[in-house]
Amino acid sequence: MDRRDAVELRLLRAFVVLAEELNFGRASERLHVTQPALSAQLRQLEDRLGFSLFDRSTRRVMLTGQGTALLAPARALLAESNRFADAVAEVQGRPQRRVVFGAALYTLEIHERRMLLEAFFQRYPDIPFTVSPLWQREVARALLRDEADLALMLGVPVPLDQWQAEPIGEVMFPDSLPRMVLSERRTELLVPKESPLAGFEAIPPEALAGMPIAMVGATHGSPILGPLRAVLGGGGARLVVPPEPHAIGVERYGRQFRMPAVSLGWFNTGDPQDPDMVRRPVVGLDVVTQFALVRAAGGGNPAAELFWREARAQYPGARLVGTSD
Repeated sequence: MDRRDAVELRLLRAFVVLAEELNFGRASERLHVTQPALSAQLRQLEDRLGFSLFDRSTRRVMLTGQGTALLAPARALLAESNRFADAVAEVQGRPQRRVVFGAALYTLEIHERRMLLEAFFQRYPDIPFTVSPLWQREVARALLRDEADLALMLGVPVPLDQWQAEPIGEVMFPDSLPRMVLSERRTELLVPKESPLAGFEAIPPEALAGMPIAMVGATHGSPILGPLRAVLGGGGARLVVPPEPHAIGVERYGRQFRMPAVSLGWFNTGDPQDPDMVRRPVVGLDVVTQFALVRAAGGGNPAAELFWREARAQYPGARLVGTSD
């Protein structure tokens, strides 16, 4: 908070206290200033606003119409300032344990990741913070063991026993971890614009008969692979797993060899600005992946809780799962 903002809050506080007391003596006592100092603060605020907040006489102090209109917004601003000060005091009043934050490298270009992290670093540059680029399964293990505080997870939430039973499933995470669902995307096909499939609004599976389709690999886990094989393979498509079977590599392979490719929808391909590929849903394929802010069940790091509250304020419409705050 810069010096100018601090002065503005001080002037607003003087205005609110005098509006509550309507007496310079009592207001000065509450503010721990002299009456001349209080009068000077109010004149300064009124000069900045360009109108009077109080009608003053030797016998009484009354709010003007403009003062009455500004009282509630001024109280709200001071209350928000107090909440922010409490949050900072909570973080500063305890030993500052570094926030351990997991976010796999393949999430680098996802919009929500950039927005959350950049906004927090800008607002709280002094909070110790480490972003770990570990694979998502390693991050999930760390959260379950309370060895990490927060993470951004991309994939399908599944029961813990299913997650443990699929040790290579990277695009899935335990649904027992509290999470804030920032966005969801439907799995579709990324299709060359010259392909006849691009003419469908939704591709019927039978239109895929005999057609090669670039397919994601085993690390995506059964919640994604099972429906893909059932719908695409069931339609007669020839599923081709490329040398780089992760989601980004599969999309790149489809673009290079001009074939449809499975797309999770997160990597800015097939959008209207894409020069040569479009995304199309497949009838009956209802696989949806989440991008979620996930936290350790134990909690306990005040700086991590501050990050969670900031994310909640930044994405007020985000769906909460396993948590109420």
